[in-house]
Amino acid sequence: MIRVSILNKTQEHQVKVAEFGSAARTKAVKFHVSLTFVYRALAIGLSLLLVPLTINFLGIEQFGIWMTLLSVITWIAFFDVGLGHGLRNKLAEALAVNNISLARAYVSTTCLAITLISLMFFAILALIVPFAPWDKIFNTTAVGDAELAKVVFVIGTFVLLNFILLLSNPIFFAYQKASFAALQPVLLNFFVLIAIFVLTHYAPGNLFYLAICYGLAMTISSLSLLSYLFKKHREVIPSVKYIDLGKIKEVTSFGVKFFIIQMAVLIIFATDNMIITQVLGPEHVTPYVVVFKLFSIITIGHTILVTPLWSAYTDAYAKGDIKWIRSVLKKLNLLMIPVIIVVLLLILFARDIISIWVGPEIQVPYLLVVFMGIFVVISTWSNIYAYFVNGIGKIKPQMYSAILGALINIPLSVYFAKFLDMGISGVILGTIVSLSLFAIIGPLQTYFVLKPNKSYERI
Repeated sequence: MIRVSILNKTQEHQVKVAEFGSAARTKAVKFHVSLTFVYRALAIGLSLLLVPLTINFLGIEQFGIWMTLLSVITWIAFFDVGLGHGLRNKLAEALAVNNISLARAYVSTTCLAITLISLMFFAILALIVPFAPWDKIFNTTAVGDAELAKVVFVIGTFVLLNFILLLSNPIFFAYQKASFAALQPVLLNFFVLIAIFVLTHYAPGNLFYLAICYGLAMTISSLSLLSYLFKKHREVIPSVKYIDLGKIKEVTSFGVKFFIIQMAVLIIFATDNMIITQVLGPEHVTPYVVVFKLFSIITIGHTILVTPLWSAYTDAYAKGDIKWIRSVLKKLNLLMIPVIIVVLLLILFARDIISIWVGPEIQVPYLLVVFMGIFVVISTWSNIYAYFVNGIGKIKPQMYSAILGALINIPLSVYFAKFLDMGISGVILGTIVSLSLFAIIGPLQTYFVLKPNKSYERI
């Protein structure tokens, strides 16, 4: 009887601990979601303000070149071999069991690896830039090849520097403080806004000066957050004595798969501007970017909700709190109803909004608006399940679907845009088809992972 009583009390204690953990996790998620909404709202507002100002500063064709350049050069941020995502998961696991020494080893080792990767890419950048035919790559005569080479080198150098500085993001996520990662775009857009305002009066239409200002804005904003992070969490400041090369294998065990997914997603998303530039011309990038940015209000808002959940899923799954995971996923599924309603309203009024926002000279095909709305619905639906499987590290189905999507994306986009004469609307249609694979696979995988099983009945 005494033994049974002790067992019952132990079980009651475990239940209370689990409930406390769930409550604390939910509270942290809600707090940082709320704060992220504020930061994202500011970032969106500044971003929307930047579009007409930048178009006015550069002109329609140069703006198309600038947006294509940013989309291409920031591909570098994906070439961390998945170390950022791997660090996020492994660090969250170490913090969940309060192993600070292990946590610092993960951070120190990943910092070294990312620094070496950045130096390698800088050497490649320095070798390629002087010899590449940049005027042909960007399909333009509006800007000379020599100036484009300088712009690419400047932006590339700053992106590689920020490649290291933005190590703060996976650490913030692992500490379940996602809102701090959302602050960086606010600072970046604010500094760029000031720069464009000044440049408009002293150097209108100058891409090179804009590249310098944009790079400095990136660096200042990233460095500010990194300094704040290590001031608050000195326990994970990188140190040479904590570097353990054996930890690279642990981080990349997740990281390589994430890297493959990143490369596939890069092809699906980041090639759109380049496809448009090569098939239709850089001036067609502008209406595409304008519509994309308008609809991104919805995807950004949804990402704000799901981003803090990644590491929260890691924590919950490590502790066997499957009930909490199911509850969160159910709420996210119900949230798709208002998402679809907002998308429909935006489809109806998008062209009127764009006319007021950037002016009537930007002509937007209605088919592009409709397809962009479909893209948003599929993207938000897929993210519900992508963030869950990413958090628990079961990403093989996502990896395979992403690879297949990447293989078909460019051929489909070119076929729809050029051979079916759908123009820029065909490019987003190719993206929709590519994304649809995980939109089906993700929910099925999640169902089987969370299917009631004795191995999960730990509470």
